[in-house]
Amino acid sequence: MNESSPLRIVEQAGTVLYRIINNGQVEILTVRSKTNPAQRIFPKGHIESGETPEQTAARELLEEGGMVGEIGAYCGLREFVYNNKKYRVKYYAAKYLSKDNDGEPNREPQWTSVEETRAILPYDNLKEVLDKCVELISA
Repeated sequence: MNESSPLRIVEQAGTVLYRIINNGQVEILTVRSKTNPAQRIFPKGHIESGETPEQTAARELLEEGGMVGEIGAYCGLREFVYNNKKYRVKYYAAKYLSKDNDGEPNREPQWTSVEETRAILPYDNLKEVLDKCVELISA
């Protein structure tokens, strides 16, 4: 790639889905990454024409994780470069409402505590998004 040519920007949105279990502990949903199944990430995907980022976050949560959530506050932006494209992912906190299906094949939705989630997230900027979401839901 020519160093002077700009990277194509890909706008995405994702969800940090949380639920509060019996003892008041917060659990967070992650799914396996499609590009690297050893990694666990938050459901996310491309913003389609005519969609708001919040609508995309809800759709991707349902498609990848099989879950329905109430989309809430904006938690942060994660930017990264992959295959000569710059991805900009806006993440939103969402309160768990229900399980609709099993999610996409091989995504294996999993609930873990905030501490466990933080430990398994592969990127520091995803951990920052998690921290901001936890701060917002705890307020």
